[in-house]
Amino acid sequence: MGRGLWLALLLLPIAALSWWLLRSAAPLGGQSLPEEARHSPDYYMEQFTLTSFNELGKPAHKLYADNMLHYPDDDSATLERPHLVVFRDDKEFWDIRADSGLVSGGGEAVLLQGEVIILRVNQEHAQALEVYTSDLMVYPHKKYAETAAAVKIRDDRGVTEAMGMWASLDQRRMELLSNVRGSYAPQNR
Repeated sequence: MGRGLWLALLLLPIAALSWWLLRSAAPLGGQSLPEEARHSPDYYMEQFTLTSFNELGKPAHKLYADNMLHYPDDDSATLERPHLVVFRDDKEFWDIRADSGLVSGGGEAVLLQGEVIILRVNQEHAQALEVYTSDLMVYPHKKYAETAAAVKIRDDRGVTEAMGMWASLDQRRMELLSNVRGSYAPQNR
């Protein structure tokens, strides 16, 4: 047999194997995924403010961020340096800031990630309460927040630390979930 025939017999199985691997790796029908099935952004915003109003036409909450990427496949969005303000009433609001965030489809939930700082601000005190935590899930329309991470709370009476928290922002009520300990003495800020 000639050298060319041996080479052809050797390359034929390699070509068949390559074709089979390419075919098995491709999606059904051998076509690429449609654009809407991919998790890639369809638009972005920089330095934006989004305001949601209540039934009386007053701001219920505001969301600011340095950058937002929106993903059409699940209607989610990623946030860079988000700042969420949840209004309790005309005199008091919760100011929540984080390193990054993720907004669920429909905007019902916002996962604030990295270092999260929460300030309760009212007209009587510039900063009535400070909370430090991470991985905080906020439901702005329900005015509710929760985390399983470590929590540190500072107010005029002292410092409280715990693992996990849920908070009804509208009712000014927090529940610390475990390992609660505190030091209660007037704080110099």
